[in-house]
Amino acid sequence: MEEQLWKACEDRKVDEVINLLQNTQINTNWQDSNKRTPFYIACENGHIEVVKLLLNDNRIDINKSNRYDYTPLHIACENSHFEVVKLLLKDQRFDINKMDQWYHHTPFHVACEYGHIEIVKLFISDKRVDINQTDNYGQTPFYRACWKGCTEVVKLLLNDNRVEINRARDSGVTPFYIACDYEQIEVVKLLLNDKRIDINKAENQGETPFYRACYYGRLEIVKLLLNDERVN
Repeated sequence: MEEQLWKACEDRKVDEVINLLQNTQINTNWQDSNKRTPFYIACENGHIEVVKLLLNDNRIDINKSNRYDYTPLHIACENSHFEVVKLLLKDQRFDINKMDQWYHHTPFHVACEYGHIEIVKLFISDKRVDINQTDNYGQTPFYRACWKGCTEVVKLLLNDNRVEINRARDSGVTPFYIACDYEQIEVVKLLLNDKRIDINKAENQGETPFYRACYYGRLEIVKLLLNDERVN
């Protein structure tokens, strides 16, 4: 019966979910081999009607994570299910800053590094969100967005004064440094246009973004930096 509920949630069989939830003996938080609950799989697949049904059942553990400590909110952010994320953020029961087991990424980290701009907007408008939360390498959501080349997210976060735009990870690498190192040209251009960015900040071994770009032959990055008189 529990597996039937899980499958009905996965397949968006709303009427079947309604009927199964009427059983008071059913374990509504049953998990598959990856420790995904019916609620988790509904969020993963973006089945908003099923998600609404389950949210209204007080037996549902809405924060129950999978085997990697990924919550339903994490997976909804990763898969860009905007309406699901919007719905979940309205529910005060959610631990919206919960970190996963392996990388200590929050749902906000996930939304930023996947470049889901509309979801990022939802998060930065929610005062509960720790927008500078670091993962187990000291990386902020802004850092991850710069690294992954999520230009629109970077642009949005640069306009939020709460974001620590020069905050380095544990190794001393800054968001600007990582954008240069991974040749995220459009992100580098954005950062160069913001006078708050410390473009000469070296990592812990003393390498600056310019030195690194020269050493590894990042020609386009070198050209950009040579046109900025601040580079030393």
